[in-house]
Amino acid sequence: MSAPGAAPIFAPGENCSPAWGAAPAAYDAGDTHLQILGKPVMERWETPYMHSLAAAASSRGGRVLEVGFGMAIAASRIQEAPIEEHWVIECNDGVFQRLQDWAPRQPHQVIPLKGLWEEVAPTLPDGHFDGILYDTYPLSEDTWHTHQFNFIKETQVPTLLEAGFRRENIRTEVMELIPPADCRYYAFPQMITPVVTRH
Repeated sequence: MSAPGAAPIFAPGENCSPAWGAAPAAYDAGDTHLQILGKPVMERWETPYMHSLAAAASSRGGRVLEVGFGMAIAASRIQEAPIEEHWVIECNDGVFQRLQDWAPRQPHQVIPLKGLWEEVAPTLPDGHFDGILYDTYPLSEDTWHTHQFNFIKETQVPTLLEAGFRRENIRTEVMELIPPADCRYYAFPQMITPVVTRH
């Protein structure tokens, strides 16, 4: 939910996909905001929510897949968990460089994977991950506030029941989190962490 009265993030019909990978990643001096192509990709106020996503994804240890690196907020929290491997998909060149610089300093093995999730996910081994964190930025007006549904539908839901997941182990956790008044991309005072666990 965008801030009421705020200028639209995307122009009608705008698609940033062709330019997104090579566009400069603009981290502000205080490392509180990340913008790409003038779009507000991530802000530091999201930290409690990102930590909630990280806790869910790393709750079983093992191998964790993170889709979207951003400002390393979730990634840093995942690294605090007792995991074995941390695979990260990132499509933007500047953010990917930050991921490559960050990875060697972490306590657990990090496997950086460059590209859009739509291209990388099909190349990953089946049944390999114990947890998945998805937090990417939409790349077009058409996918604004809906991009996550394709990831879930294309990579998760068809295999969840087949893999033995039970509906009662699919839930959400609601977090109260009020974004700052100047946030351009989110205005609702709550965020939802989806949690899907094996029985």
